Amino acid sequence: MSDALVISVRFHEGWYHGAGGAPSPARLFQALVAGVGISGPLDDETIELLKWLENLDPPITCSPHTLSQKSYTAYVPNNEADSCNGYQELIKRTGKRIAPLVFDPRVPFVFAWRLADEVATETARKVVSIAHRVYQLGRCIDTAWAWAELLSEDELRDHLTGYPGVVRYPSAGLGDVDCPTSGSLASLIRRHEAGAHQFARTADGKGQTFRQQPKPRWKKVSYEGTASRLLFELRRPDDSGFAPWPLERSSALVEQIRDATAERLRRAFQDRVPDIDRVLIGRKPDGENSGPSSARVRIIPLASIGHPQADMQIRRIVVEVPGECPLHAEDVAWAISGLRLNHSVFNEPIDLTPSDDRAPLGHYGVPKGGYIWRSVTPVALVKAARRRIDPVRVKSDDNQKKSGDEKYTEHSRASFAIAQALRHANISAKVSSLRLQREPFDLRGVRVEPFAERTRFSKHCLWHVEIEFESLVCGPLVIGDGRFLGLGVMRPMAPKGRPQSPSRHPTVARFAVAGNVLPLLTDALFIGERIRTAVMSCSQKHLQEVTGNEDVDAAEVFSGKLPDGTPKTGHVHAHYLPEARQADRRISYVTVFAQDGFGDEDEAALSKLRRVWGDGGHDLQLVLLGVGRPEDFGGLDERKGQSPLLATATEWTSRTPLVPTDHLKIRKHEKRDPDTHQAAITRELERIVRKELSRRAWLAHLADVVKIERIPHTFVGGTQTTWLKFRRVRNKGNGARSTGLGYGFKLTFPEPVQGPIALGYGCHYGLGTFVPRT
Repeated sequence: MSDALVISVRFHEGWYHGAGGAPSPARLFQALVAGVGISGPLDDETIELLKWLENLDPPITCSPHTLSQKSYTAYVPNNEADSCNGYQELIKRTGKRIAPLVFDPRVPFVFAWRLADEVATETARKVVSIAHRVYQLGRCIDTAWAWAELLSEDELRDHLTGYPGVVRYPSAGLGDVDCPTSGSLASLIRRHEAGAHQFARTADGKGQTFRQQPKPRWKKVSYEGTASRLLFELRRPDDSGFAPWPLERSSALVEQIRDATAERLRRAFQDRVPDIDRVLIGRKPDGENSGPSSARVRIIPLASIGHPQADMQIRRIVVEVPGECPLHAEDVAWAISGLRLNHSVFNEPIDLTPSDDRAPLGHYGVPKGGYIWRSVTPVALVKAARRRIDPVRVKSDDNQKKSGDEKYTEHSRASFAIAQALRHANISAKVSSLRLQREPFDLRGVRVEPFAERTRFSKHCLWHVEIEFESLVCGPLVIGDGRFLGLGVMRPMAPKGRPQSPSRHPTVARFAVAGNVLPLLTDALFIGERIRTAVMSCSQKHLQEVTGNEDVDAAEVFSGKLPDGTPKTGHVHAHYLPEARQADRRISYVTVFAQDGFGDEDEAALSKLRRVWGDGGHDLQLVLLGVGRPEDFGGLDERKGQSPLLATATEWTSRTPLVPTDHLKIRKHEKRDPDTHQAAITRELERIVRKELSRRAWLAHLADVVKIERIPHTFVGGTQTTWLKFRRVRNKGNGARSTGLGYGFKLTFPEPVQGPIALGYGCHYGLGTFVPRT
């Protein structure tokens, strides 16, 4: 049985003029369709084969080492040339920037799909004949030919291992590489047919109108997870344990390892000395810089940071060998393994030994990532150095002191340098906040000054940095001018309002509301807050009885606050979500849901709460004072039924309005035109919804792919109810103010999602709640 379909493409010339880097699987699919369709309409058998191919998982891609040439501008007639009726002076030309890639034409581009079963293998045999009809890949000048073959798993492994170029594997997450998906062939056919109807006469018959062709349908796939990561430990020669290396001497450690590895590789591969110096040292033997930084080997020191009291000394290093590196990862691993170094403090030898323990990588965002990142070793920003202050004269000479304007200028310059450093590290996520300082963020961290000793960096260009991104960023993250010398190593943090992995399974407690007059759904926020007050009261009383301490507060899972008063992170604490009947909008159930789960003490507090509610306690009746009369409320009874808020579905619609947590950023010129203003509001609301979804750990991976539609109002029981009727102000006393408008949405996920989904302001008390679409 063949395990893989492999299509290889070789170019006639060693260049490629297509946009978006190396040829993507979508480009190959277009070339296959163009090759079989050049002689006429596609037959039914070919259509079935192409539909089968577009539904396969993204392939493994291989490309030779490429170099980007200097871009040039080609001026071509725009799409309105045919409407000028041949008058050359009326034809407008549009400039297109083209940056060709050059490579060795003897090395083919390879696309490999793994096959699931024997049926897929038989279908793949028919695709072999289609591949032979490819005549170009990219623009019209990129002539190429292709061939296909079926390989076993062992043959595919040998083929990829010996490939003299970059091998990329598809990885999880949203990327930027176009790949065929279901409907790609149909979209290409529609695009081809629309080319014959681009122009039409106007109603008066005196002119022409232009219709743009529909875009082809692709899906975005990530191919970023291609670097080989090698983990090593710093051990004593007598195997008596780790040999901790001081954090402030991280650059010296990296330099020792780098130089020793390069020397060992030079002796073993004497014909590849330029490549070794280029990817390890970063320059040619003559001292000239050469090659892209994306192909360089990174040696990253890993400080011990798994516990707040960890000493933050270096015990491990991780070596990243990117796919673009001309050296094989096995050769680099051989060169580093067993190296003996001299300890910079104790002047004793230490050994580098391979390690299979991948757990330390988790503290540096591998593979889960994070939203807020803090520097472990300071970031080197050569172009953002601070002005040196003479410590002797600063007390006597006021001119030595820095004014507020000068400090602001220095931080602004450093902020711009951070943006450039992220761009150089291929981080495209937007930055929402930034902090810069000389002091470490960690308790046992080190100031920036000691890191500059015996390095080419001045202490005035080193900064400790905290960066908050709007989307998830995976590690390891190393930025700045010293990223190849052990500086700029970042770690993800557990930030306010950002998701973290739940420590326990979600827990649900559902209660029915009993009484003569039930509260309306428009008072969901009011009811949710008072239910929370009751739960916290029972939790606090229970903990006081157990611990004997009258100063103890309610459990974190119910209050949403840590013992020091700071908010609990990740929206994993309890949600108090009122449920209303569809007919009369009266709240009949209350669901208490915690993504982080309830502990034993929390369950005991809930048991006490169930007894109070089951008895219809009068104290609890008072929490609803202001909605109805106390005698109208009969208490809460526990119910085991499944809440509709906890269902699993792909489409969810707003049940209560979502109140944005951010201001809508509308530009002045967008407010002048009503249509443009509404489009800007929709754009901002979509941004806010995606940001809210990204803050939930169980929904973060879908934040960028969810489809969002606004709904202006909702219909309950045949009656139109606008979002304005909902109470949107929490009980904050006299200082309470309006929180702005609420909006309704329909969310369509690409895969089924389990609820509850509650987003925006007041999401823990009933606002921003979604229900599955029925």
